[in-house]
This record gives sequence, structure tokens and C-alpha cells, in this order.
Amino acid sequence: MEKQPFLTDIQTIRRRAREHIEHGAITAGYQADRDAVIKLLNEALATEIVCVLRYKRHYFMASGIHAEPVATEFLEHATDEQTHADQLATRITELNGEPDLNAQGLLTRSHSEYVPGRTSST
Repeated sequence: MEKQPFLTDIQTIRRRAREHIEHGAITAGYQADRDAVIKLLNEALATEIVCVLRYKRHYFMASGIHAEPVATEFLEHATDEQTHADQLATRITELNGEPDLNAQGLLTRSHSEYVPGRTSST
């Protein structure tokens, strides 16, 4: 790799920065199989969405004398999983892919199961 001279010309620095920004995350040095990475990220995205839905169900279904702190814990987990899903979707678009948010097939793409759980009468 050829050494570049140190730049003090702000216009040249800005022009080069804009050129690199337009390429996004796909630079000359990117070695990964972009399609494979996007597929894996979409599977992870589906997993996070399934987890959000499962935790939200538990949040709404919490009942009984200790329901409030339990529901709060489930809501916190749902919020964390939603943050992860948002981060994955952002990365997919950075790689010039499309986040697969289609509900149809969500469970087949997910690495997690949607298990509604059961209530206890105790």
C-alpha cells in the first residue's frame, strides 16, 4: 500500500471523506462475503424479533401478587432485544442489504422458538 502524504488542505480532506462515506461499510478492504453476512444478520434479526415478542407476551401476561416487578423485568428484556434488533437492521442497511422484517417465515429464520409459556396457579 502506497503511503499518502499528510494532508493539511481541508478541502481535500473533506472531498476524500465524502468519497469514502458514499461507499458505506463496503470498502476496498472488506473481505467478507456480503450476501452471507446479510443472511446471517437477518437470521439474528429474526431471532431478536421473536425474543421481543416472547418477552412482550410475558410482560402483558404477568399476574398475581408479584406481577409488577416480574412484568418490569420482562419489559426490560423486551426493550434490550428491540435495541439489538435495531442495531442488526442498521448494520444490514450499512452493508447495502435489506432487513427482512416480513412476519411470514419469521420463526423459520429465527434461532429461537416462540414459546408462550404457561401460567401458574400458585
